[in-house]
Amino acid sequence: MENNINTERKMLVTFKALLASKLDISHLEAAEAQAFLEVLELFHVQEGLAYNATKANVQDKQLAADFTETVAQLVYYHPSIYANEEEGFEFVASWHPLITKGFYPDAKSAAKLVDFLYFGLAFLQSATVSDALRTRVFEVLSILVHRKSHASAPVTRFLMHRALDMRDYLSAHFIMEYCLKYELLAGTYFVADETGLLQEYPFRISDTFVAHFYKGKWELLVESLHQVLPVGQVAKPGIYDVLKPWISENLANFYAENRKWVTAAHQMLVERVLFVEDESFDYINLRTAEGEYPLVTALNDKEWDESDVILFSLKGENITLKQTETGFYRLQDWLLADKGTNFNRPVFNDYGKIAFQVNSAKELPVRSILLWFVMSDATSSTLSKITFFNDVFSCLLTGWDAKQLPVMSHKGEDFPVTGVYVLRDLFETRTQLENWIPSFQPSGLADPLNQFLILCFYDARFQLNELLSDESKEALYNYLITLAHSARESKPYLRETGVQLIVETLIVLYKDTPKVGRVNEISALKNLHPSIIKTCEQYAKSYYVNTETPLEPQFIQSWYLSLNDYYYSSGKELVWVAEVLKNQGERLAQYFNEVKAQEILANEVLFRLLTFLKRSTKNSKKYPGLEKIASEITTHLSDLLQHLKHRILFKNTVETFHSYLTGHEINLYHQMQLEPVIMPFYRYYFEQGDTRNVAESQNTNRVTPLVTLAIKLSDVVLEQVITDLENFKESRIDSVVYRTFLEKNLTDIQSLLAKNTPLAMQFYQALYLIIIDVEAGPDGTYKAYGNLVRSVFVQFLKGTAMAQTYGQGLQMMAESGAYSENLTETLLQVVTDLKA
Repeated sequence: MENNINTERKMLVTFKALLASKLDISHLEAAEAQAFLEVLELFHVQEGLAYNATKANVQDKQLAADFTETVAQLVYYHPSIYANEEEGFEFVASWHPLITKGFYPDAKSAAKLVDFLYFGLAFLQSATVSDALRTRVFEVLSILVHRKSHASAPVTRFLMHRALDMRDYLSAHFIMEYCLKYELLAGTYFVADETGLLQEYPFRISDTFVAHFYKGKWELLVESLHQVLPVGQVAKPGIYDVLKPWISENLANFYAENRKWVTAAHQMLVERVLFVEDESFDYINLRTAEGEYPLVTALNDKEWDESDVILFSLKGENITLKQTETGFYRLQDWLLADKGTNFNRPVFNDYGKIAFQVNSAKELPVRSILLWFVMSDATSSTLSKITFFNDVFSCLLTGWDAKQLPVMSHKGEDFPVTGVYVLRDLFETRTQLENWIPSFQPSGLADPLNQFLILCFYDARFQLNELLSDESKEALYNYLITLAHSARESKPYLRETGVQLIVETLIVLYKDTPKVGRVNEISALKNLHPSIIKTCEQYAKSYYVNTETPLEPQFIQSWYLSLNDYYYSSGKELVWVAEVLKNQGERLAQYFNEVKAQEILANEVLFRLLTFLKRSTKNSKKYPGLEKIASEITTHLSDLLQHLKHRILFKNTVETFHSYLTGHEINLYHQMQLEPVIMPFYRYYFEQGDTRNVAESQNTNRVTPLVTLAIKLSDVVLEQVITDLENFKESRIDSVVYRTFLEKNLTDIQSLLAKNTPLAMQFYQALYLIIIDVEAGPDGTYKAYGNLVRSVFVQFLKGTAMAQTYGQGLQMMAESGAYSENLTETLLQVVTDLKA
């Protein structure tokens, strides 16, 4: 404060000694005189000729001061005082109270001021100038720039040109520091229009801005900007901080329309990054009103070197991939050049990696997948490369649990990735899997790239047969099987989804394979995770219980080898075996009947079946599931033997079965099923003599009544019969077998039912439900069962207490109108028979 007062006192002395005595104020109008009087009072000049003359001119008139151009020149336009640099700056500094009051220099005085500033700038930087004087000078300049003054534009132009003129770096740096300190080149400035009126403008690059300070020549402005971009000190404010607020869409438009200047800008920006260590994001990300980023998109059209990697790393997050996708591929090409050695360059570590910092797959162009594959090939890449790119592209696996490939970007639009696109369009010549996929195999399921590949193959599973050659499919099979087994070593969430994807892919790819071993290997994958057991079982079933799959020895052997696992798991493993036992007996018999030289296999099959039937029966009490297996084997044997020609079986095979049939360990219900189909073979060999060389009829064995062996009736046997009657549509037992059994054992069965009421109710109900079943009616598919049951129903119920109840029920059903005329009459006949 003391220094400021001293400065103003020096001004007073100068004014009095050099100016006041020479001032001609006689021509001033009263209002002008009032303004000049206020100027004198601001400088505490309240005596002397000038003051007295001015006071007399005003003559106590109450006038508003009018600081006209005349008054301004009277106060400010004194060229002679600028001859002495120190006095000149003291003179300028002393303006502070005047311009604070609003008394600004006119254009002529401002021009002279600027001339002096150019001339005295070196002095102003010197140590001979006190800090107080220098500070007050810049305070004055700041007010002149930002107030509505004719000095605003010329002072601004001086500051701007000197700050951006790198030919005199010291002066430029000096001006820059004070421009930042007082925000001299920020905010707004004023320029007189054609009518002389002052108009306010922002410090923002535009055609007007260029016209004001660069004679309307954009090239001059841009050239000056380029000169200062590489200039500055590390981690310290510089000239870029002065000009950064000026950056505008108009500057971006200039670069968009003048591409040759973009190259120069790139060079300057790279130098700035390297030498000043400032990224200048605002400049590289200049944006036009239409949303184009010309300095960034220009990178799309050139072959890259390290400088382009640096610039691309500076692109803004908001730039759409539509503009940067090609640049991303330029970066990819640069990385892949020279066998990928550019990955190890410091420029990629310091800058290039930034381009791969993405939050989602949508931020990556789809063809970048190729970069992942090349860089993660274990045969040619280092661990650091593989780790880095696995981390980058892990965002492509966010749909892992949902078994979905990601949505990436292609030509600036969302692009749902498909397995077919990756294999056919992206890889192009790489569909020959055998040439490259084995190199990824050792990494196992834990490797992210393998996870992505599995998703691709899964997604394309229905087209793989068309896309791949036999050699490629073989390579793919080995790859998938290996990865499936490696799942044991992976994390639970990877293992569950991974094996599901692999199994579902293999099942589609090998749906119709003739290779039994391959089917078995795929279905065996069920042991890797509980979630795929059902899928693997269904696959095996679709193969082994498929009438389209031709029967051949290896295929048939697989059926009965699988019986081993089915038995020891009590029917929980290889559940499709139950379907074979249920439905394939007749088909197998036809095969053995028609295909020569298969008698040995046929007899081996029967011996194996008998072995497991004995085991199942023996251990059924200890392991309940085995009772069901025994019944399934019995049904299968019944179907097979019923349709098998006599000549197929060996004599010792028949003898073995007959011994089992008559042995004490046989289940009586099984005996009931097997006796009708075994006895014809026994009679063929042992009662009629060995006539194997005699031509045989083409007809297969017919089921004959149970006349040879006695069956000891028990609750257990009857319960099994009732169960089969309840499921008569699924039963493979001919109705004649039941007729013979029921009629032969009528008295014993009635005796059992009289002692066991729940069993009786279950038995009657089973018969009743068959009687009212449309499919068991006179015109139905199972009319033989219907005829059987209606007959025995009357035999068992007639004369019992239940006859009337069931008769009423049948009467109501017949009169309901729900049945055909034939079935209605049949039901009414049963009612009549019960009453007779």
